[in-house]
Amino acid sequence: MRWTAPPDKREISLIFLSLAAYFFAYNIDASLQVIGIDRLATQGAVLSRLGIGKGNIAEDGRRPPGWRDALENEIFGDWTWGKNHVAGDGAERTQLKGSGRHGAMWLERPPVGKVDRRPLADGGVDDAALRWGDDIPTTKIVKQAPGYNILDNVFIFNGSVFLVTDEKNSLPDMSSMVASVGNGFGKWKIITTSVAHRLLGDYGGIIRGVSWLTADSHPHNSTLFALWRTYSSLDVGITSTGYTTLPPPRRLIFPHNRFFTDANPDFGDHWIRRRRVDTGFHPFLLKAAFPQLGMQYFEDWDDYHEMQVPYISDLCPYFWFTCIRALVDACEEELIKFLGEEEVAKANDKKVVTYLHTQSEQGGGRPSEEDHNALSNALSAMAKKNGYEYHMVSTQTSDTDWTDRMMTIVKSSVGYLVLSS
Repeated sequence: MRWTAPPDKREISLIFLSLAAYFFAYNIDASLQVIGIDRLATQGAVLSRLGIGKGNIAEDGRRPPGWRDALENEIFGDWTWGKNHVAGDGAERTQLKGSGRHGAMWLERPPVGKVDRRPLADGGVDDAALRWGDDIPTTKIVKQAPGYNILDNVFIFNGSVFLVTDEKNSLPDMSSMVASVGNGFGKWKIITTSVAHRLLGDYGGIIRGVSWLTADSHPHNSTLFALWRTYSSLDVGITSTGYTTLPPPRRLIFPHNRFFTDANPDFGDHWIRRRRVDTGFHPFLLKAAFPQLGMQYFEDWDDYHEMQVPYISDLCPYFWFTCIRALVDACEEELIKFLGEEEVAKANDKKVVTYLHTQSEQGGGRPSEEDHNALSNALSAMAKKNGYEYHMVSTQTSDTDWTDRMMTIVKSSVGYLVLSS
């Protein structure tokens, strides 16, 4: 056959096979991906042994496994890595109380959701002000019932709280929203957008995230739970285990109460121990059930009003509300996790009776010493007879450590709180 003769079938097949091999090798990364092989894993496990290929950098900033050497492993370690997380074994995201070297606790921040169409995520450091120009945000009532309200876009400025709307009927009567004034409240006013432009200007500061505001000037032990019940009404899909998509509240404001109950000492006497204001709940409870929640008092509230610029915030005022247990499951679950009692709470089928007494309280009603001892002995005898577990704890931390008291309460199925004889 002459060299100018047309190619036969064998030669044509060789040409196509050579071209296919060339294109496959030239586009090795895409080719491996098409047939379902991870290019990084292949380069690390195979190509590095052949001495060919490039040392591609993976998404975590490291070379593929087969390309790593002792020096890289010494610097970085053998931590696993997930996208949008720091490298580690998972404990760096969530750790329960008592775990780890220092027994510290931290919780992973869940994705921030939305409340009433408005994202509540934090802005950047250059996003501390909002310029609304002619389009001033208007106040909306998200949830309302006698005694509590959830409001969107509330302005605080110059000693007053302003609700901005051109539709006066869209907001309830002010008397059903705010029933009292005190140290932290001047007047709450409903104003139109035209008046708001004149009073508030065209820009202001932003208090980002969900804020809880209690309008009571006196502490109450159901305040924290009532605020959670109010806020949790925004998520009708809260599960029986307390899972919710609501973003965590960022601050709890006590506008009427100063941080300390005594007069300020001289500046040089900073070492004097001072008594903090009674909020109606132990400060440890707040840090266990709501670790992201910060506390603000009259001094902080007053600072906003002294800034000479309006601040816009989401508020959840609370006035007269009784705690309902069915809707505090989420914060109770967090408290149980903090105490490390999940397995105990699930596995304990024995009834636990707790007598929470107030004998060490300085004021208020409490039973006589004889009645207190008689009740304690009767409860102890009943528990022994029926095979129950019995605990007697004090409401005073000086008598019963807070952690011990909370651990007993979360395990309890029957509780007695006696305030007077």
